[in-house]
Amino acid sequence: MKTHSAQNERIKRAYFIYLAEAQGFSESTLDALAKALNRFETYTKFRDFKAFHIEQAQGFKANLAERMSLHTKEPLSKATLYATLNALKRFFIWLAGQPGYKSRISYSDAEYFNLSAKETRIAKARRCQRLSKSDTSSRRCRPPPKSNAAIGR
Repeated sequence: MKTHSAQNERIKRAYFIYLAEAQGFSESTLDALAKALNRFETYTKFRDFKAFHIEQAQGFKANLAERMSLHTKEPLSKATLYATLNALKRFFIWLAGQPGYKSRISYSDAEYFNLSAKETRIAKARRCQRLSKSDTSSRRCRPPPKSNAAIGR
């Protein structure tokens, strides 16, 4: 069984250098992106990125939604799905502009890594803050800020 693709490793290295040097991403962010790419490559059995097809993105998204967390033994959270798919989407948008990939991958192919609008709202929802144990309530939720339009009424 293949454990890597030399061509994929070269293009991923170029992407990580771009993110670190040009975009200023931290090492921990690069690690999270590498994990997302590894999950995708494992799903595709390390097929070359030049052979990317939208069915791979659709199948990976369904496979990722079914996976269980190693720690909680529950399905992966929507926030994890969102972060993983968003990292892959950014990578394939970048990849579509690289020499050798322009004719094989279009920018619109990356859109297949999007979650549904409902799942995106769930993933991006703000959670209540945990407070210290000395506080009488264990959680505190802040109401959303009032917009200027609501104040003027």
